Amino acid sequence: MVMFCPILIHQIDLQFFFTGGLLEPNGETDVTEWKNIFGEAAPKRLLSERARLLAAKVLLGASVSDAMEDDGSMSYFLKRPIGGHGSTYMDVIYLDETLRVMKSQTDTYYVFSRVPPQHVQE
Repeated sequence: MVMFCPILIHQIDLQFFFTGGLLEPNGETDVTEWKNIFGEAAPKRLLSERARLLAAKVLLGASVSDAMEDDGSMSYFLKRPIGGHGSTYMDVIYLDETLRVMKSQTDTYYVFSRVPPQHVQE
């Protein structure tokens, strides 16, 4: 899950600021294995990884969870979000109930497909 705040610029264009998100296992993932990869049992970060994390904290005001939740999720927030500021935009090329196609200012295309909700069998 990625959180964003759309701001209306023109009647057609929206400007997006990514303000945070949630990293979580899907229903098919073994939570124990997930916690071994991303939790406290994860390998120690290299110096370059620690430097990138420090840069994210300083430049973006990143706030990363200190611990993993019981369900395996971890959240992050950006006080100075990525995007926006007049240089980032996305045009919606196609949109219906199950599919969305968007094009960025760099002519990169993104295709999003809605995943149907999982029905629990009782």
